[in-house]
Amino acid sequence: MKYIDSEETIVALSTPAGRGAIAVIRISGVDSLSIINQLSKRQLKAGDHRMAVRSEIRSRDGSRLLDDCVLTYFRSPNSYTGEDVVEISCHCNHIIIEQIIREVL
Repeated sequence: MKYIDSEETIVALSTPAGRGAIAVIRISGVDSLSIINQLSKRQLKAGDHRMAVRSEIRSRDGSRLLDDCVLTYFRSPNSYTGEDVVEISCHCNHIIIEQIIREVL
């Protein structure tokens, strides 16, 4: 399997849209931890590897609550992509999903 070497941090919905109660959004790349810490009430640290924590996700300016989520951090190279990955488990509502992805970007 060939992997693309990229310095870019990416975000994507990892579960089928509109199916189930919980959606998983993955942020993968070197900036994943700093990005989620800008949105999360609870600050994740490198030592939180494979630990699931509950946290509010807010807009970058902190003015809007987007959802109450579960965050899981996977430190490189022990992740699905081999990079640092943060999984956001949120409510499977297309508006919530779109708002979280928009804030990550």
